[in-house]
Amino acid sequence: MDVDRIEQMFEYGLMSPALSLEGAPPRRPDVRALQQRIHAMESVSADHHVFPVGFGLENLFPEGGLNKGSLYQVDPSASLLWSLIAQATTEGTWCAVVGIPDAGLAAAAELGVNVDRLVLVPYPDTQWLSVVGALIDVVGIVALGAVAAPSDRMLSTLTGRLRERDATLLVREAWPRCESRIEVHHQWTGVAEGSGLLNEHVVRIQAIPRHGHPVRHAQLMIDAWGAHDTTPQAPVIDIATQRQVG
Repeated sequence: MDVDRIEQMFEYGLMSPALSLEGAPPRRPDVRALQQRIHAMESVSADHHVFPVGFGLENLFPEGGLNKGSLYQVDPSASLLWSLIAQATTEGTWCAVVGIPDAGLAAAAELGVNVDRLVLVPYPDTQWLSVVGALIDVVGIVALGAVAAPSDRMLSTLTGRLRERDATLLVREAWPRCESRIEVHHQWTGVAEGSGLLNEHVVRIQAIPRHGHPVRHAQLMIDAWGAHDTTPQAPVIDIATQRQVG
């Protein structure tokens, strides 16, 4: 990793559009220097226990956002990933994307991600665990590509570091100890038999918690006027009326 180049980016604002690191794990002194610079630029209060998520996704989480110190399994959808971290980056949180070279920065920007708060490590190769471990010391949210879960011992170390650093890890594979599994399903209308105009795009997302807790849902409808939260709401029951009827 070219530490001098990174320091110049932070000091003179030359990140365009995001900071991209080589795959080799950075040395500990370099991590501390990078951490000091990022923390000096952070605008998110440490008093919050969650990272905020994008419009319409709050219903997926009991506390309205990604729990700090937690691990989530996320479908391999770039739009879902960007939607989950967009609000956090807008509010100043730094995020890292590791092992996802095709994530697409243009799409990220369109979905509201502040790409000036992204650290990209597209090809960590076999050193992904060292890279992720170093980044957890520096950024708030780390998204990891399709990598099998490490050993129980390594996973315990990793989750312990997440809790210690108030960081969140998003993985694509089915890892143990995930807070929930976030799935997305898409439906397009207006295109029939290869012709016609796309009228709207419905995105259905569900978060399946571990330990058998109820599944949480969110639904967005995207059309020419933007995105709209169309999550079905549970009916309101008037308890007093029910008692009178009974």
